[in-house]
Amino acid sequence: MILFVAVVVSLMGSMAFSTRAVTLNTLQDQLLQEQSRYAEQVSFLSSSAAPGLVAAKASTLHLTHPVVVLQVPTVSLDAPLSLPKFLVPVSVVPRTVR
Repeated sequence: MILFVAVVVSLMGSMAFSTRAVTLNTLQDQLLQEQSRYAEQVSFLSSSAAPGLVAAKASTLHLTHPVVVLQVPTVSLDAPLSLPKFLVPVSVVPRTVR
């Protein structure tokens, strides 16, 4: 009798474990699909905001006629900005301390 109860408990535990594994696998597949969709959206939006495309669209709308389009190098937002440099002496003391 004890052996039968042990086998039944073992089978129930095994079924619960396999059900949980299937649920986790389904969630993992959904996560990968959402990450793929997000990457596609980021790629589309970043390519549509490229300076050359913006300038071309502005030109077709007669908003501007750029002579040269330059891509500004990317800079980390964590990097602190340097204090401004003036060509003439300035009597104002900067409020930031570095």
